[in-house]
Amino acid sequence: MLLKECINVYKAFQQISQNTLPLKTSWNIAQNLSKLQPLVESFEEHRKSYIDQLREKATLDSKGEPEVSDEAAALFESQVKELLEEDQKVRLKKVELIDDGQLSIAPNILMAAMDYLTLKSDGNQTS
Repeated sequence: MLLKECINVYKAFQQISQNTLPLKTSWNIAQNLSKLQPLVESFEEHRKSYIDQLREKATLDSKGEPEVSDEAAALFESQVKELLEEDQKVRLKKVELIDDGQLSIAPNILMAAMDYLTLKSDGNQTS
């Protein structure tokens, strides 16, 4: 899984985990989050550190805002893109969501985690 996919899936599972879910579903989401969290936090920590270094080298524009050279900005952008494309060795558990008519998740959240989700109809639900 690419780092950018890890970040998107992590954010999706964070959103899904805000719902009240069955114990096994919650457990699997928590397990996945615990595997993804160190990767996401490490990336953000290093990205922010690099941004801080750029700020120190920045000059102030006419409005007093920090400004970096186009070359430094392009280098930062290319390095971030390269990192986001790196393959991460992480194995996630499939998470079964039960459609009980109460669970509401935005489509973009489902799309981000789709490879790790299965949907099961609630047999107890009456139409």
